Amino acid sequence: MKHLLIILFCVPWLGVAQSWTKVQEIEDKSLHVRVDQLGSVYGIHNGEVVKWDKGGKEWTRYSNKLIGNDIQLDVTNPMKVLLFSPDQMRLIFLDSRLGELREEVNLFRQDYEQISLAATSHSNGFWLYDPINFQLIRYDQYFKKERSSLNLAQILRIEFFPTALIEVDNMVYLSDPAHGIYVFDVFGNYVKRIPIKGVEQMMVADGRIFFRQEGVLKALQLRTLDVEVVQVELFPKDAIDVSKNRMVIARDDAVLILKPEE
Repeated sequence: MKHLLIILFCVPWLGVAQSWTKVQEIEDKSLHVRVDQLGSVYGIHNGEVVKWDKGGKEWTRYSNKLIGNDIQLDVTNPMKVLLFSPDQMRLIFLDSRLGELREEVNLFRQDYEQISLAATSHSNGFWLYDPINFQLIRYDQYFKKERSSLNLAQILRIEFFPTALIEVDNMVYLSDPAHGIYVFDVFGNYVKRIPIKGVEQMMVADGRIFFRQEGVLKALQLRTLDVEVVQVELFPKDAIDVSKNRMVIARDDAVLILKPEE
């Protein structure tokens, strides 16, 4: 008697997520935007970071012409904002009023040849990614090196070139557009791979990873791995960030603030 072999493939379900509506528009020419868990919005342009409150009123700003536009801003902790310039290899930590908390850190002087990514970590620490040695490195709040991973390219057996790094709820996410999103614990140990490719930028909020894929904003439910299409219009040059109940988009000469529909 012949047996029928049935092979089941686990494919993420693709649905339609909640729609978002515009609630505020700020005249501004920011090239990059961020939004923190308190609803404050940050814009980046020409070596300047401007911060607006959740009502869209400018609160404060930080200027440093040496950092340029190609910077990473992590606002996971609104009380300790991390500003990183990969070109200049400089780390700057800012308080809630965008004042410098300590003297900036020059990573060249810390004997690094290159650091491509930096992100806020728990307990006022931070992560660095070293693309030369393929290592994920954690420092504590006193800039003491706590731990570093083994060579991730060797562990994962791939050419590993991540473009996004973030820590949320004691998990660390590294996205390599060619291979997927890789998840680590807070000790830098590899946990799993989420097989979604083409993710240059990702945002983790409310139990979901938001990411752009082929011009469409999508949301991956971390618990079920279901993928939803987010109902918001995006243009190729738009910069975007998402928190639990706010979305910000930098478009042309304006910063748009959106909230999810009831």
